Amino acid sequence: MTESLVPASSATGRSHRDGTPLGERGATRARRGGAFAAGALAALAAAACGGRVVVDGFEPPDGAGGSGGVGGSTSAVAPDPTGPGQGGEGGAPPIPPLVEEDLGEVAVGVPVPVDIPPGTLGFTAIAQITTSPPSFDPIGIAEIAGPDGRTFVADYTLPGTLASFFNQGIGTAAVPQTGAAAAVPLVPGTYWITIGDGDLGLPAAPARLSVWRRQTLDGRFHGGKLDINAFIAGDAVSEAYMQRALRTAYQGFVGLDVGSVTVHRLGPEWGFIDEETLPIVLEQTAEARGRPALNVIAVSQFGGRFADAAGATPSAPSVAVEHGTHLSGIVVTLFGEPEVDTVILRHELGHFTGLFHTTEFQASFADPLDDTRRCDDVLEQLELCPDYDNIMFPTGGDLSGAMTLQQRTVVQASAVYRGIVEDGGGAADPLPAGRTPSPARAAPAPAGPGQGAAIAPGDRAWAASLPPRAAALLGGHFCGHSAAAGADFFALLRAVGGADEGRLLAVGRDPGAPVQARARALAAAGRAAAASASAPPARVLAELQALAADPGLPRRARLGAIQGVAAASPAAARALAVRLAGDPDSVVGRMAARAAR
Repeated sequence: MTESLVPASSATGRSHRDGTPLGERGATRARRGGAFAAGALAALAAAACGGRVVVDGFEPPDGAGGSGGVGGSTSAVAPDPTGPGQGGEGGAPPIPPLVEEDLGEVAVGVPVPVDIPPGTLGFTAIAQITTSPPSFDPIGIAEIAGPDGRTFVADYTLPGTLASFFNQGIGTAAVPQTGAAAAVPLVPGTYWITIGDGDLGLPAAPARLSVWRRQTLDGRFHGGKLDINAFIAGDAVSEAYMQRALRTAYQGFVGLDVGSVTVHRLGPEWGFIDEETLPIVLEQTAEARGRPALNVIAVSQFGGRFADAAGATPSAPSVAVEHGTHLSGIVVTLFGEPEVDTVILRHELGHFTGLFHTTEFQASFADPLDDTRRCDDVLEQLELCPDYDNIMFPTGGDLSGAMTLQQRTVVQASAVYRGIVEDGGGAADPLPAGRTPSPARAAPAPAGPGQGAAIAPGDRAWAASLPPRAAALLGGHFCGHSAAAGADFFALLRAVGGADEGRLLAVGRDPGAPVQARARALAAAGRAAAASASAPPARVLAELQALAADPGLPRRARLGAIQGVAAASPAAARALAVRLAGDPDSVVGRMAARAAR
């Protein structure tokens, strides 16, 4: 789904460089029942983040690597060995693969004509309020109409989806994102684009409209190079593992090669991300290199509305041609299990380039492509869903990573990579630096994936005592898009019979269970205990405290236990924070302190 990641009830924003809250900006009633939160870009509306390729030879993350200052400094660069602009074959492209048409400041509500010539694979429209620091005022793409009068985007959405093509200070939409527009090459002619403020009734700030057009000599995809800026928050993951995970996930994905991978450092205060801090951490990408490029921010843990998520993408599509905006990247937490981490990274790139979930948790909502299968009831059918093998299934599915032709077309038509315009040609050089990026805000408050051995998804002994659908939720990938659409992980787990404290604790203790399943099970055990008729849940609480303090457990499992303690008893969470203040794992100590607030 392409909805903007805006939570339904938050109304506070952060605007000062020191990261202190601005206070109430006045919740404005948003379309379809939400409220546009000035500082709370609630992420990703899909339950799982997928792309499934079995990978061997990974080293588990060691949690090592120092932390840099806020905003990050480049600490390691792994360049494309063939060199930019050559792609290992051919020469420089005879035409530019990616062209920007800068239409300048345009009036809200007035259609603007854009000529799309033959040979175009697709285009991305970006409406932006250009302020420094980045604005939190709503702006987006209200309508896109084609040469034949067909409407591709209307009223900031696509029929049958949960899409909302407006966001905080910057909004996007793309063609193709629907089956009707997924032809190759794209129908040329004059398209009409209208920008707006999401119909929120706020004063319309001047906004700039740009259209980024992907083209080749014959209107066919010929490959390209995906450059990546990796941002690591504190000790969330080692540089070595981050490099390998990115290259394994993206090399060959939809026919693209990985170009350069540049590693930046963020301070440990960015290790915890919720709906309030998501847009602000994306501002930290202002120092990123190259255009176009994918910015990937690795953090230790998601919380707030994103609790139990493993990935958050602010909008579908997001922005690869400018850094430091509220749509400039994806945010992930990696588990050190190569197959699952590939799922997370590929699924989030799918959202970033404009893909929706094949089917949503909310009945009757699905993607707008013609060749993807749909499920009547995801929660009821889950592994029996016909789209369970698809990369964009909302729970990660069976990890096989299937994609349809139209899904591939959407990614290939996006602006995320340096393109090749003809068979045997070379990839374009990176584009020159764009507008001077805005200074990034500091973290609003102080803030590693697990280090256990990888467990193959097919090894299900740990799940024997659980209902199958509960095991699928615990072991899959829960993505922030589903949270943005109102899905609550624990509520989903409870709905499929997975809220028994004893069984959840057993999964959390089981060294044979995938680390993401252990972490989620322990967090859920605390919530189940809090909801139990027996009060206080002394036995569950005592075990969660012991597991949180056990240095022999993977970091991920310990963090899940900390979440469980906080859910069961705020007082116990405060005591646990004191106990873990001097823990050798600084991420554990930091997260315990945060959970105790």
